[in-house]
Amino acid sequence: MPSTPLPLIGNDLVINEDSCNLSCTYCLTGQSNLKEGHSLKLIFDPPKRDDYSPTTDLGRRINTVAGRLHGRFDLPLLKVTGGEIFLVRGVMDFLEEQSAQYEVLVVQTNGVLVNDEQLARLRSFGNVVLQISLDSHLYQGNSYRVQSESLHTKVVRTIARILESGLPVEIYGVLNDRSVTELSEFAGWLSGFENQPTFFPFPVRGPDSETFKVRPDQIGHIEELVRRYDEFAGILPPRPYFDRLLSFYHEGRRTFRCHLPRLVVSTFSDGVVTPCPNIWFSDMGNVLSDEAETVLDKLGSSGLYQALLAPKPRLSACHGCFTPWDTLSMYFEDEITLDELCAAPTYAPPRIRGMIERAKADYLAGADV
Repeated sequence: MPSTPLPLIGNDLVINEDSCNLSCTYCLTGQSNLKEGHSLKLIFDPPKRDDYSPTTDLGRRINTVAGRLHGRFDLPLLKVTGGEIFLVRGVMDFLEEQSAQYEVLVVQTNGVLVNDEQLARLRSFGNVVLQISLDSHLYQGNSYRVQSESLHTKVVRTIARILESGLPVEIYGVLNDRSVTELSEFAGWLSGFENQPTFFPFPVRGPDSETFKVRPDQIGHIEELVRRYDEFAGILPPRPYFDRLLSFYHEGRRTFRCHLPRLVVSTFSDGVVTPCPNIWFSDMGNVLSDEAETVLDKLGSSGLYQALLAPKPRLSACHGCFTPWDTLSMYFEDEITLDELCAAPTYAPPRIRGMIERAKADYLAGADV
């Protein structure tokens, strides 16, 4: 069991996860059973606008959620995601307020609603990393995310502007039976930008993934990208990332250990806490309730962590999971070095680097097994 408190480095704060301006066919929120709204697939309803200020209902809630996690664990990293957070009027004020409290503020978005003024403001914060969801620069490969070629053209045009903004950008590309055929072409397109992003391709996940997953006869497209690694090295994560990725496909499931829950927790704008940012399958309680301290005490001490941090994945949901967060686990398993891990701007600040290094040392010493 991990010790308490956990050596957390980050909070993955999910705002209004049921409200998005795209309706990705494979959307994980639409497959999650964590909340009743997820099982009802409200994510596919017309998106709902919301308002942030310190006095709105949403503002009070997310300030409290972020503040209680930061206060308990002195976190250096906050990731803000949705839904689509730029549907929230005033969200830039929240991001600016939070950026001042963390070494790194990660903002995940599909990019469609991000304008030049917002990009300039985000750049002025000095510690923002943008994570952009895009499966391909070509319509066919991105067609599970957008349902028309005209919308796809708008999406790509907007993301190109983001890539030219000077902000550190990570591209999160979901590998499915459509996008995988364009993988090397997509890498080539991303390589053409002066401000090169880091491109993380990772498998489609969730209970419905069988419908969309890369077929065995398509794995060769991933192998082609690996053969051309040197050509695209400027935009790709460390080479061992692809060893894990190909292992996932050749084995048909995840067989390697995950350390993510000892380092990052996921919270929601309604106060719900779940121990894994990748898969929302356990409601550990609500940090907006009077029992907030009790809920936070559970992090690292509940029996679920034994399964999540086991040497081999135990839970069926974990068997189907591999994401860009895996670079943290790869460092813990000596598959990449600390320098390779912290070449990413998300983990580059000295305090974050030091916390990760100490967490691994404690784990190896037997304090966290």
